[in-house]
Amino acid sequence: MSRCWPRTGPLCVSTAKCTYFTVRTRDLDVRSTISEMRFVLAGIAAFIGLYIYLDLNKLHALRYGVDVGIFLQTLVNFAQHGSTFNWVERLPHLAVHDSWALLFLTPIVALFPRPETLLVIQVGAVASAAIPLYFFARGAGLAALPAQLVALVYLIMPSTQGWAYMDFSENVFVPILAFSLALAAQRRSLLWTLVCAQLLMGVKEDQIWFLAWFGVAGALWYHRTLGGAVTILAVVNGAIYYSIVHALGYAPAAPAYSLRVSAWPQDLAFLAEVLAPFAFAPLTLGWRIVLAAPLIAEITLNGPWAYPLARAGTHWTVPLVSLIAIGAAVAIARRPMLARYAFALSILMALFFNHATVVRFGRHLCPDETVGYARARADALSGRRAVYTNNEEGAFVVASPNVKVELTGRNDPLVHPKPEWCSKSF
Repeated sequence: MSRCWPRTGPLCVSTAKCTYFTVRTRDLDVRSTISEMRFVLAGIAAFIGLYIYLDLNKLHALRYGVDVGIFLQTLVNFAQHGSTFNWVERLPHLAVHDSWALLFLTPIVALFPRPETLLVIQVGAVASAAIPLYFFARGAGLAALPAQLVALVYLIMPSTQGWAYMDFSENVFVPILAFSLALAAQRRSLLWTLVCAQLLMGVKEDQIWFLAWFGVAGALWYHRTLGGAVTILAVVNGAIYYSIVHALGYAPAAPAYSLRVSAWPQDLAFLAEVLAPFAFAPLTLGWRIVLAAPLIAEITLNGPWAYPLARAGTHWTVPLVSLIAIGAAVAIARRPMLARYAFALSILMALFFNHATVVRFGRHLCPDETVGYARARADALSGRRAVYTNNEEGAFVVASPNVKVELTGRNDPLVHPKPEWCSKSF
């Protein structure tokens, strides 16, 4: 389809006769879209540049935990031997979590078998989720500027920054897939709804049950066909995965759950922390906030774990915070003025209440551990067997592209625990 310029005159008698001064409508739409979301694109570029720098500093300071090594060794081993085995979990990773979607990263990791590869992918995945969130906000009824502010709030808030700064996790792909799924459902696209849902269920097994929950809710209150199709897809995915792992004698890793909330003051503080950047807008959705109950339960009804699950920046919180962002876009579309308050509050939270990253007043970067990094990198390239202790997690991460490198004593107390950042008082 084409549009003539100018719109009057002999050259625009009909579309067939438009030979000169023709501008493709699609090109105009692309240019206008890029112009309308220029602040979002600038924010994404700034976010990616900042967090690649911060992540590389953290890597060279040997501050990363074993999860980066788990996933890197899993993918390198899959590329070389077709197995998802790693020496931290000491069994195939797909027996620990239903994360088959990560196998799409295998060609990239095979070309660049280094922890830096996963860190760059992690930052890019987290940041680029702002694009479908912007389009979802626009589809909800927001004008370009407030929709951009919603997307920028997502990038600025401490939780999002924490995901880009944490150990690599499969859940870093939840925001972009969840926002894309919401966008597809908003546009009533059955095909893309199912594609996004299937990819999201391939990230981790808990996404299967979350989508089953939202599929039923969608069928009841939104769109019967879309909701019913997602529900059926979730049931099929769950049946296949759990049948396979139990037949092989495995069980997915998860905390023990009960009906008791063991740390409710901290959990309430966390909920306030993740709602504040969006000016608490999702709370205006009324009874619909009950739909978040399973996602809240996952991080509040858990038994003892290595760290509190309801803490900004942990991978356990990604599904809930992504849902909050979707709900905020809908709520702010009803009250567009909230977008400005949300933008201001997100900056305030990032600078003064950011517990997840180094981007906060009073913190600075840690110095590189040049000798330790060089030794670990040599082990990565040697192809020889090497053993690291749990006090050398950061070095293990660097050496982990060598699938013969092991980590021992993972459950032993740390003798010299290292913080993710170096603190400095005013």
